[in-house]
Amino acid sequence: MKHSNLMLITMMISSLLLIATFSAQAADVTITDIIDDVSSVDYTTQETTVVTSHPDIDVQNIDIVKATYTQQGTQATVTLQVRGSIEDRGKIIDLYNDAENPFQALNFVEYDFQVTTSEQDYTISYANQTGQVGGVETTNLSSSDFTVVGDTLTIVFTLASATEVYENLSVTSMFVKMNLSEGDMDLTGFVYLSDIAPNPALEIMEAYAEVTVAAIGDNIQFNGSIIPLTGQPPYQYHWDFGDQGTPSTLLNPTHAYTKAGEFTYTFTVTDQADDTASQTGTITISSEGGSNGSGLSSQMIMFLAILAIVIVVGVVIIIWIIRR
Repeated sequence: MKHSNLMLITMMISSLLLIATFSAQAADVTITDIIDDVSSVDYTTQETTVVTSHPDIDVQNIDIVKATYTQQGTQATVTLQVRGSIEDRGKIIDLYNDAENPFQALNFVEYDFQVTTSEQDYTISYANQTGQVGGVETTNLSSSDFTVVGDTLTIVFTLASATEVYENLSVTSMFVKMNLSEGDMDLTGFVYLSDIAPNPALEIMEAYAEVTVAAIGDNIQFNGSIIPLTGQPPYQYHWDFGDQGTPSTLLNPTHAYTKAGEFTYTFTVTDQADDTASQTGTITISSEGGSNGSGLSSQMIMFLAILAIVIVVGVVIIIWIIRR
């Protein structure tokens, strides 16, 4: 169970790497985001929910309203406006550079920009009066490079070349809280809240039955999950089990078949914008009892392999993924 939880946490945080592929197109650009769409993923149920309040943070401080990009010569400026106020909490950069004490509690708010030009990808990160710009090389932000005024963060950075042409912009805000100690993680207090603009398209991560062969009357567990922070939660779920029986609107339902045969089940998700995504699978029902073959999808197998690598390398990799 602990490894499964670590896998989901790694997957949730890794999903932020997707934002560079979902972007707006313009020379000087403004992107807007719907409000009240800050999301949390429950690592026990794998369910993404919209969070409008939380005891550990004012959620409006990470609820993105809009972001902008402007460019004059080699000077680029990005801004981010949130519904509440830009919050200075924690210093994730200090966590990276503290080689003598890499294990400590995480409790930070971070704001990130991903800018793509015709020649270079830039990642601009800000957390509590510190930050970095990653491009041709990684440089630390100085106090003259950023300003925070109420609900708006402004960062100025230098492009590698004046000939660069703007292509893409995406932004994310996040609040992370986790207790770390050497050799252990306290997952009971894990909190991960995030908002992304533009919202990546809705995408299902997996939909499978826990067995591939079963018998008539067996109570079969079906599991579905959405790639975190895609689409616009809250989501509606629909399982069609392929036997003309009663469908389910649960994320992870159980179902018993009343006749033998091979059945194709379909998991469909609809988000707040009425976008849908579907995934299918098959199960064989025998009249004499079945053997519990693995129902893990190829995507889950891939994530398990990634998890194994993360465990070997250690918790420092998880921290690196958060930051990048």
